[in-house]
Amino acid sequence: MFIINFNFIQPIEEVNNYTESHRKYVAEQYKNGTFLIGGPKDPRNGGIVIANTSSEQKIRKILEKDPLITHKMAEYTLTKFTPLMSASTVGFLLNDV
Repeated sequence: MFIINFNFIQPIEEVNNYTESHRKYVAEQYKNGTFLIGGPKDPRNGGIVIANTSSEQKIRKILEKDPLITHKMAEYTLTKFTPLMSASTVGFLLNDV
């Protein structure tokens, strides 16, 4: 799995112009199960997504088409991790690793 950490590099007023297209784009990744959970940081200077894949190349390919990235509104970092423990309500995720 990966933690995707988005950091806005433009003023929030400019980022807001791309928020709807970003959310529409990532909705497909949630629908197909690649992205599991995510949302804006507080304070709203970026966002966090948990991705269910072991392929860094796949994540980077997805992110290079994200409107926030293509319009240079945000940058991101990736942190790969192997989940070993979870709450029982999401334990099924451990079976995928």
